[in-house]
Amino acid sequence: MSKSNYGLVKLLFLTFMGLWLLITLFPFYWQIITALKSAAETNRTIPTFWPEVMHPENFIAVFAEASNFNALVDSFIIATGNTLASLFLGTLAGYAFARFPRQAGGENMAFWVLSNRMFPPVAVVLPMFFLFDATPWGTDSHITLIILYLVFNMPLATWLMMVFFRDAPRELEEAAYLDGYTPLRAFFKVTLPLVLPGMISVAMLCWIFAWNEYLFANLLVGSNVRTFTIVIPTFTHGSQSLWNLQMAFSLIAMLPPVILFILLRRYMVRGLSLGVVKG
Repeated sequence: MSKSNYGLVKLLFLTFMGLWLLITLFPFYWQIITALKSAAETNRTIPTFWPEVMHPENFIAVFAEASNFNALVDSFIIATGNTLASLFLGTLAGYAFARFPRQAGGENMAFWVLSNRMFPPVAVVLPMFFLFDATPWGTDSHITLIILYLVFNMPLATWLMMVFFRDAPRELEEAAYLDGYTPLRAFFKVTLPLVLPGMISVAMLCWIFAWNEYLFANLLVGSNVRTFTIVIPTFTHGSQSLWNLQMAFSLIAMLPPVILFILLRRYMVRGLSLGVVKG
Protein backbone atom coordinates (compact mmCIF):
# COMPACT_ATOMS: atom_id res chain seq x y z
CA MET A 1 0.00 0.00 0.00
CA SER A 2 1.35 3.39 -1.02
CA LYS A 3 1.94 6.13 1.54
CA SER A 4 -0.93 8.24 0.19
CA ASN A 5 -3.41 5.35 0.36
CA TYR A 6 -2.21 4.49 3.87
CA GLY A 7 -2.76 8.11 4.95
CA LEU A 8 -6.26 8.10 3.46
CA VAL A 9 -7.19 4.84 5.20
CA LYS A 10 -5.82 6.18 8.48
CA LEU A 11 -7.81 9.40 8.08
CA LEU A 12 -11.02 7.50 7.35
CA PHE A 13 -10.43 5.23 10.32
CA LEU A 14 -9.78 8.13 12.69
CA THR A 15 -12.85 9.94 11.35
CA PHE A 16 -15.01 6.88 11.89
CA MET A 17 -13.65 6.34 15.40
CA GLY A 18 -14.19 10.02 16.22
CA LEU A 19 -17.81 9.88 15.09
CA TRP A 20 -18.36 6.63 16.96
CA LEU A 21 -16.88 8.14 20.12
CA LEU A 22 -19.08 11.21 19.74
CA ILE A 23 -22.23 9.12 19.31
CA THR A 24 -21.28 6.91 22.25
CA LEU A 25 -20.45 9.71 24.69
CA PHE A 26 -23.18 12.17 23.73
CA PRO A 27 -25.91 10.52 25.90
CA PHE A 28 -23.57 10.67 28.88
CA TYR A 29 -22.79 14.33 28.15
CA TRP A 30 -26.51 15.09 27.84
CA GLN A 31 -27.18 13.33 31.14
CA ILE A 32 -24.59 15.48 32.92
CA ILE A 33 -25.74 18.84 31.55
CA THR A 34 -29.39 17.96 32.17
CA ALA A 35 -28.55 17.22 35.81
CA LEU A 36 -27.11 20.75 36.09
CA LYS A 37 -30.07 22.58 34.53
CA SER A 38 -33.15 24.05 36.13
CA ALA A 39 -36.48 22.25 35.75
CA ALA A 40 -37.80 25.00 33.47
CA GLU A 41 -34.80 24.76 31.16
CA THR A 42 -35.06 20.99 30.79
CA ASN A 43 -38.68 21.26 29.62
CA ARG A 44 -38.13 23.85 26.91
CA THR A 45 -39.27 23.04 23.40
CA ILE A 46 -35.89 24.07 21.99
CA PRO A 47 -33.18 22.31 23.99
CA THR A 48 -30.02 24.01 25.19
CA PHE A 49 -26.69 22.25 24.86
CA TRP A 50 -25.18 23.96 27.88
CA PRO A 51 -26.89 25.09 31.10
CA GLU A 52 -27.65 28.80 31.21
CA VAL A 53 -27.13 28.69 34.97
CA MET A 54 -25.44 25.80 36.76
CA HIS A 55 -27.51 24.10 39.45
CA PRO A 56 -25.20 21.68 41.30
CA GLU A 57 -27.66 21.75 44.18
CA ASN A 58 -29.75 19.29 42.18
CA PHE A 59 -27.48 16.52 43.47
CA ILE A 60 -28.43 17.47 47.02
CA ALA A 61 -32.10 18.05 46.23
CA VAL A 62 -32.57 14.41 45.21
CA PHE A 63 -32.02 13.46 48.86
CA ALA A 64 -34.64 15.86 50.19
CA GLU A 65 -36.54 12.71 51.10
CA ALA A 66 -34.58 10.23 53.19
CA SER A 67 -36.31 7.36 51.38
CA ASN A 68 -34.32 8.19 48.24
CA PHE A 69 -31.05 7.45 50.00
CA ASN A 70 -32.63 4.34 51.51
CA ALA A 71 -33.45 3.21 47.96
CA LEU A 72 -29.74 3.17 47.14
CA VAL A 73 -29.11 1.15 50.30
CA ASP A 74 -31.88 -1.31 49.38
CA SER A 75 -30.44 -1.71 45.89
CA PHE A 76 -26.98 -2.33 47.34
CA ILE A 77 -28.29 -4.97 49.76
CA ILE A 78 -30.23 -6.77 47.02
CA ALA A 79 -27.42 -6.62 44.46
CA THR A 80 -24.76 -7.76 46.92
CA GLY A 81 -26.90 -10.52 48.44
CA ASN A 82 -27.87 -11.88 45.04
CA THR A 83 -24.30 -11.71 43.76
CA LEU A 84 -22.96 -13.68 46.71
CA ALA A 85 -25.67 -16.33 46.34
CA SER A 86 -25.25 -16.53 42.54
CA LEU A 87 -21.47 -16.79 42.81
CA PHE A 88 -21.61 -19.46 45.52
CA LEU A 89 -24.13 -21.67 43.72
CA GLY A 90 -22.73 -20.95 40.25
CA THR A 91 -19.18 -21.80 41.33
CA LEU A 92 -20.20 -25.15 42.79
CA ALA A 93 -22.39 -26.02 39.80
CA GLY A 94 -19.76 -24.84 37.31
CA TYR A 95 -17.10 -26.99 38.97
CA ALA A 96 -19.39 -30.00 38.87
CA PHE A 97 -20.14 -29.53 35.17
CA ALA A 98 -16.45 -29.00 34.37
CA ARG A 99 -14.92 -31.84 36.40
CA PHE A 100 -17.77 -34.36 36.65
CA PRO A 101 -19.92 -33.72 33.56
CA ARG A 102 -21.47 -37.19 33.43
CA GLN A 103 -22.51 -37.20 37.08
CA ALA A 104 -23.81 -33.61 36.78
CA GLY A 105 -26.02 -34.37 33.79
CA GLY A 106 -23.69 -33.74 30.86
CA GLU A 107 -23.70 -31.02 28.23
CA ASN A 108 -27.47 -31.14 27.83
CA MET A 109 -28.01 -30.27 31.47
CA ALA A 110 -25.43 -27.49 31.28
CA PHE A 111 -27.14 -26.01 28.24
CA TRP A 112 -30.53 -26.30 29.93
CA VAL A 113 -29.19 -24.26 32.84
CA LEU A 114 -27.97 -21.59 30.43
CA SER A 115 -31.25 -21.61 28.49
CA ASN A 116 -33.04 -20.38 31.61
CA ARG A 117 -31.18 -17.10 31.09
CA MET A 118 -32.56 -16.74 27.57
CA PHE A 119 -36.31 -16.46 28.09
CA PRO A 120 -37.79 -12.94 28.40
CA PRO A 121 -38.23 -11.90 32.05
CA VAL A 122 -41.70 -10.47 31.39
CA ALA A 123 -42.92 -14.01 30.63
CA VAL A 124 -42.63 -15.02 34.29
CA VAL A 125 -43.76 -11.82 36.01
CA LEU A 126 -47.21 -13.06 37.04
CA PRO A 127 -46.13 -16.57 38.11
CA MET A 128 -43.33 -15.08 40.19
CA PHE A 129 -45.67 -12.58 41.80
CA PHE A 130 -48.12 -15.27 42.92
CA LEU A 131 -45.27 -17.59 43.96
CA PHE A 132 -43.59 -15.05 46.25
CA ASP A 133 -46.92 -13.72 47.49
CA ALA A 134 -47.51 -17.18 48.98
CA THR A 135 -44.20 -17.16 50.88
CA PRO A 136 -43.99 -16.13 54.57
CA TRP A 137 -41.98 -13.00 53.73
CA GLY A 138 -44.30 -11.93 50.89
CA THR A 139 -43.26 -9.90 47.87
CA ASP A 140 -42.14 -6.62 49.41
CA SER A 141 -38.80 -7.69 50.91
CA HIS A 142 -35.10 -7.89 50.12
CA ILE A 143 -35.11 -11.68 50.12
CA THR A 144 -37.76 -11.71 47.38
CA LEU A 145 -35.57 -9.96 44.81
CA ILE A 146 -32.40 -11.70 45.99
CA ILE A 147 -33.97 -15.11 45.31
CA LEU A 148 -35.78 -13.99 42.15
CA TYR A 149 -32.64 -12.63 40.51
CA LEU A 150 -31.04 -16.04 41.01
CA VAL A 151 -33.24 -17.23 38.15
CA PHE A 152 -31.24 -15.01 35.79
CA ASN A 153 -27.84 -14.65 37.42
CA MET A 154 -27.16 -18.21 38.57
CA PRO A 155 -27.33 -19.74 35.04
CA LEU A 156 -24.92 -17.09 33.78
CA ALA A 157 -22.58 -17.65 36.72
CA THR A 158 -22.76 -21.43 36.30
CA TRP A 159 -21.95 -21.37 32.60
CA LEU A 160 -19.07 -18.90 32.89
CA MET A 161 -17.56 -20.65 35.89
CA MET A 162 -17.80 -23.96 34.04
CA VAL A 163 -15.69 -22.48 31.24
CA PHE A 164 -13.16 -21.07 33.71
CA PHE A 165 -12.83 -24.39 35.55
CA ARG A 166 -12.35 -26.25 32.28
CA ASP A 167 -9.42 -23.99 31.45
CA ALA A 168 -7.86 -24.54 34.89
CA PRO A 169 -5.22 -27.34 34.65
CA ARG A 170 -6.59 -30.57 36.05
CA GLU A 171 -3.01 -31.78 36.61
CA LEU A 172 -2.58 -29.36 39.53
CA GLU A 173 -5.54 -30.95 41.31
CA GLU A 174 -4.17 -34.43 40.69
CA ALA A 175 -0.81 -33.34 42.08
CA ALA A 176 -2.58 -32.00 45.16
CA TYR A 177 -4.29 -35.38 45.64
CA LEU A 178 -0.88 -37.06 45.56
CA ASP A 179 0.27 -34.66 48.28
CA GLY A 180 -2.56 -35.87 50.49
CA TYR A 181 -5.14 -33.15 49.83
CA THR A 182 -8.78 -34.09 50.06
CA PRO A 183 -10.97 -33.10 47.05
CA LEU A 184 -12.53 -30.29 49.09
CA ARG A 185 -9.18 -28.92 50.23
CA ALA A 186 -7.76 -29.16 46.71
CA PHE A 187 -10.76 -27.24 45.42
CA PHE A 188 -10.28 -24.36 47.85
CA LYS A 189 -6.48 -24.32 47.98
CA VAL A 190 -5.55 -25.10 44.37
CA THR A 191 -8.39 -24.75 41.87
CA LEU A 192 -10.31 -21.79 43.26
CA PRO A 193 -7.31 -19.40 43.31
CA LEU A 194 -6.69 -20.18 39.62
CA VAL A 195 -10.15 -18.99 38.62
CA LEU A 196 -10.33 -16.05 41.05
CA PRO A 197 -10.14 -13.40 38.27
CA GLY A 198 -12.99 -15.16 36.49
CA MET A 199 -15.03 -15.23 39.69
CA ILE A 200 -14.59 -11.48 40.11
CA SER A 201 -15.71 -10.92 36.51
CA VAL A 202 -18.79 -13.07 37.07
CA ALA A 203 -19.52 -11.26 40.33
CA MET A 204 -19.39 -7.89 38.57
CA LEU A 205 -21.76 -9.04 35.81
CA CYS A 206 -24.24 -10.43 38.35
CA TRP A 207 -23.98 -7.36 40.57
CA ILE A 208 -24.60 -4.92 37.72
CA PHE A 209 -27.66 -6.86 36.54
CA ALA A 210 -29.18 -6.90 40.03
CA TRP A 211 -28.26 -3.24 40.57
CA ASN A 212 -29.91 -2.04 37.37
CA GLU A 213 -32.97 -4.34 37.25
CA TYR A 214 -36.28 -2.46 36.97
CA LEU A 215 -39.13 -4.72 35.84
CA PHE A 216 -39.41 -7.09 38.82
CA ALA A 217 -38.46 -4.39 41.32
CA ASN A 218 -41.26 -2.20 40.01
CA LEU A 219 -43.88 -4.95 40.25
CA LEU A 220 -42.89 -6.84 43.40
CA VAL A 221 -41.59 -4.23 45.85
CA GLY A 222 -42.24 -0.57 46.57
CA SER A 223 -43.61 -0.10 50.09
CA ASN A 224 -41.13 -1.55 52.55
CA VAL A 225 -38.35 -1.95 49.98
CA ARG A 226 -37.63 0.42 47.11
CA THR A 227 -34.75 0.18 44.68
CA PHE A 228 -33.32 3.28 43.04
CA THR A 229 -34.59 2.17 39.63
CA ILE A 230 -38.21 2.62 40.71
CA VAL A 231 -37.43 5.90 42.49
CA ILE A 232 -36.01 7.72 39.45
CA PRO A 233 -39.38 8.05 37.61
CA THR A 234 -40.99 9.49 40.76
CA PHE A 235 -39.19 12.84 40.43
CA THR A 236 -42.15 14.81 39.12
CA HIS A 237 -44.00 18.03 39.88
CA GLY A 238 -47.65 17.62 39.00
CA SER A 239 -47.68 16.34 35.43
CA GLN A 240 -44.18 17.68 34.73
CA SER A 241 -41.17 15.39 34.85
CA LEU A 242 -38.20 16.82 36.74
CA TRP A 243 -35.59 15.61 34.30
CA ASN A 244 -32.81 17.44 36.08
CA LEU A 245 -33.41 15.54 39.32
CA GLN A 246 -33.87 12.26 37.48
CA MET A 247 -30.55 12.69 35.70
CA ALA A 248 -28.81 13.81 38.91
CA PHE A 249 -30.06 10.76 40.79
CA SER A 250 -29.13 8.41 37.94
CA LEU A 251 -25.59 9.85 37.90
CA ILE A 252 -25.29 9.19 41.62
CA ALA A 253 -26.56 5.64 41.08
CA MET A 254 -23.86 5.14 38.43
CA LEU A 255 -21.06 5.76 40.93
CA PRO A 256 -21.05 2.37 42.78
CA PRO A 257 -20.61 0.19 39.67
CA VAL A 258 -18.08 2.62 38.18
CA ILE A 259 -16.05 2.63 41.40
CA LEU A 260 -16.20 -1.16 41.62
CA PHE A 261 -15.05 -1.49 38.02
CA ILE A 262 -12.14 0.91 38.59
CA LEU A 263 -11.03 -0.97 41.70
CA LEU A 264 -11.39 -4.40 40.08
CA ARG A 265 -10.52 -3.58 36.46
CA ARG A 266 -7.29 -5.60 36.58
CA TYR A 267 -9.19 -8.72 37.63
CA MET A 268 -11.99 -7.97 35.15
CA VAL A 269 -9.60 -7.95 32.18
CA ARG A 270 -7.86 -11.13 33.33
CA GLY A 271 -11.17 -12.81 34.09
CA LEU A 272 -12.87 -11.96 30.82
CA SER A 273 -9.84 -13.23 28.88
CA LEU A 274 -9.48 -16.37 30.99
CA GLY A 275 -12.19 -18.29 29.21
CA VAL A 276 -10.92 -17.55 25.69
CA VAL A 277 -7.27 -18.41 26.12
CA LYS A 278 -7.82 -21.82 24.59
CA GLY A 279 -10.46 -20.66 22.16
